[in-house]
Amino acid sequence: MPIFQKCAVGGLRAAALSLAFCPAGYPALQAEDHRSTASVGEGSVISPMWESADASLADYWQTAPASYSLCAHHGGGGSSLMEGMEAAMQRMAAEGIVYDIVVPQFYQGVAEGGRDRGFEYGGKVDQYLILDGGKLLGVEGFGVTTHVETRYGQDVNTEAVGLAPVNVAMLYPNAGEHDTAITGLTLTQYLTEDWQVSAGKVNALDMFYAMYPQTGRGVNGFTNASMVIPLGVARVVPLSFMGAGVTKFVEGRPTFALMAFDNQDVATTSGFDDLFDNGANVMGTYRYYTSLGGLPGSHLAGGIWATGEYVSYDPLSFVIIPGQGIGAVKQTGAYSLLYIGEQTLWSDGAKDGRNVGFLTQWVLSDEATSPFAWSCNAAIQTKGLSRARPNDAIGVGYFHTALSSDFVNSLSPVFDLRDVNGVELYYNASLAPCFNITTDLQVVGPAEEQFDTAIVVGLRAVLQL
Repeated sequence: MPIFQKCAVGGLRAAALSLAFCPAGYPALQAEDHRSTASVGEGSVISPMWESADASLADYWQTAPASYSLCAHHGGGGSSLMEGMEAAMQRMAAEGIVYDIVVPQFYQGVAEGGRDRGFEYGGKVDQYLILDGGKLLGVEGFGVTTHVETRYGQDVNTEAVGLAPVNVAMLYPNAGEHDTAITGLTLTQYLTEDWQVSAGKVNALDMFYAMYPQTGRGVNGFTNASMVIPLGVARVVPLSFMGAGVTKFVEGRPTFALMAFDNQDVATTSGFDDLFDNGANVMGTYRYYTSLGGLPGSHLAGGIWATGEYVSYDPLSFVIIPGQGIGAVKQTGAYSLLYIGEQTLWSDGAKDGRNVGFLTQWVLSDEATSPFAWSCNAAIQTKGLSRARPNDAIGVGYFHTALSSDFVNSLSPVFDLRDVNGVELYYNASLAPCFNITTDLQVVGPAEEQFDTAIVVGLRAVLQL
């Protein structure tokens, strides 16, 4: 699936994240932000075939705070451990090897309503290893990206509401369990400057982050799964999947993509066991770039078709589905139709990085095989709203998930279900170049009618090593 936005943040970490968050082979569109990129130097991590000429599209979407840069020492005189680490990472990058660690931690709870009240603490360790084949092997345009995730502690996804996980990051690699797994391992190769092929294990959250960095993959920006991804695709897009695809670029920008992939969640397995045992999925997308009043935007249309057999309440890796064990005849085939639109509303210039942007995602799903009939979300996010806090970010969003009639009717003897609605508000405060804290508030109407509206509050701290 193509990227639909820049995956860059700036400096050495930008090079690392741009590849790590552009799985399935979609190259990062490099862009400058308010921080200097001089730390990369001439020995850039990315060989020339990886770079894109487009550095002007959607400047406002660089919503990642300054924590996405090396936590270098800024005091006077001497050296520090962080400076030594930075120097070592730069030497590795010059040889074509990038190693990056992101450590998000969550303290989140249900203050009112929901299935159960209470607060829980949990966290993640995300490790990225990116290999540039141009530097290591002399094979221009070849790269390998690996994402290893460790999950520990607890979350309130089950206690809050069903069908709208309030902490999407804690679904990886295995919801509710302490675990470590390789959730993404992709190989990419440019055939020409306009065509690229890719294959491997794709991390779906990384893929959506590569599409739209403002979604934040649950560790920056919104936390609820319904705000991070268009939840209606959950039937046909697992947390992690095996696949291969091709991307066409026009004037350096990804425009058309086609991918075939397995429909099984392989976040904690090799991915080769039972490969394509339940059919295959095919995804095609086309993106059109626009400019409104001199401000950039884009429109994406796409579709995903699955050939496997399902019922509407089959387990989904992205959401908790009630009613397991109820018997029904499986239906062959499933589909999701997708639209994503984005638009810059205001920008104070690329160098300053202050901006306001709008993003909306819509999905129409097959009601016979999915618990969802359709879903949508809409969000406004801003970075640097205050000149005194240029790296802070604020976001507010709304989501609606309409349940399919087949799903509701199948479970009606056991559950009284309704559509899910919710709003989320966050404030992301950048406290240091390597550390930020986010306060988050969610108000979500549960699918189960016997439960009251859930009010979920939380803190998220993200450390970059």
